[in-house]
Amino acid sequence: MEFIVYTNTEWDGPPRSRHQLAHALAKRFKVTFVSSNTIGIPKLESTLVNDNFELLCPSFPSSFRLRYRMPVLNEAYQVWLFSKLKKRFKGKDVIFICTEFGGHLVGKYFEKFIYMANDDFINNVKVPGWMKAYAIFTQTRLIKTSTFSLGTAKKLVDDFSKINPKSYELALGAPEFPKVEESRLTINRIDEKIRVVLLGYIDKKKTPLALINKILEIENVELHLIGPIKDNFLDHLSMPKKVVAHGVMTGDPLSLKLLEMDVAIAPYYMDDPNTGRTPNKMWQYLAAGRPAVITNLPNVRHWEFPEGTVYKANNDNEFVSFVKQAFDDNTEVLIKERITIAANNSWSKRVDQLLAYIEKYY
Repeated sequence: MEFIVYTNTEWDGPPRSRHQLAHALAKRFKVTFVSSNTIGIPKLESTLVNDNFELLCPSFPSSFRLRYRMPVLNEAYQVWLFSKLKKRFKGKDVIFICTEFGGHLVGKYFEKFIYMANDDFINNVKVPGWMKAYAIFTQTRLIKTSTFSLGTAKKLVDDFSKINPKSYELALGAPEFPKVEESRLTINRIDEKIRVVLLGYIDKKKTPLALINKILEIENVELHLIGPIKDNFLDHLSMPKKVVAHGVMTGDPLSLKLLEMDVAIAPYYMDDPNTGRTPNKMWQYLAAGRPAVITNLPNVRHWEFPEGTVYKANNDNEFVSFVKQAFDDNTEVLIKERITIAANNSWSKRVDQLLAYIEKYY
């Protein structure tokens, strides 16, 4: 058995759920990760990441953001790409995991396929009505024709179950960072700075700017941003001298940088239109032992954590208060407890759940 993980995701960027699932699967099976397409003549470029992990980067005469929204372009792309993939994997026992809501033709080419969604793709962006109608059509067809579907949030599973009762929650998982020496799991209070870190795609649309500026008002705070920054976000911060931008970091450099932080945050707009959102970054914070302060989004309200590990804020003032409390409450015992929570919710554990569903249906 081997896996194809088909995505609309750029390979060279901060690790997202599709990357993390593929890497976790590749520890046990052969995995082919299909990234979003670049612009050019139709071709497939293959890179061997390791013995079990192959990266396929398609090229097609349209940007992927335009392509998946345009019916003729999208279906022409799928016919070309899925035909190529079917020929490439002929005679092999392949399970196709489709994470792109527009890939509705996959069932014509691969009998064993799973639809997996980590966002409310339909309502997440404002597009013309006909584009939204097409997206609803493609995702609905995927859910109907897949062997089973997976959602990373309860709201997604509830919606999918109305179309296909074989729909299940597979929450996002924690990365398996390298084991850290005991001496690194300490609290550094030498200069009494509160080093707050925000990891992810940072822009004004998804990152609440007013809340970030309130956090910057905390005495002795130093804000560290890790990931791509867009929309001139830095220009709108009230105290830019208290901000350090590190750019994109992954793997060991990311885990080591997180170990230097005191508090980690996952702020969102409470009225976020993406009703399927859950904080993937929270698991990365816990894997590094950092206290996580997160917005209490609808999809996390049923999650329970031991006191002092994750703080769920209902408004901006509570969020700022929790940042201070997380810094004051932190202990070496709590650091280790967070790492244990992450280990019990790792992507490896999520793969175990996925394999149980696969065994049930195949």
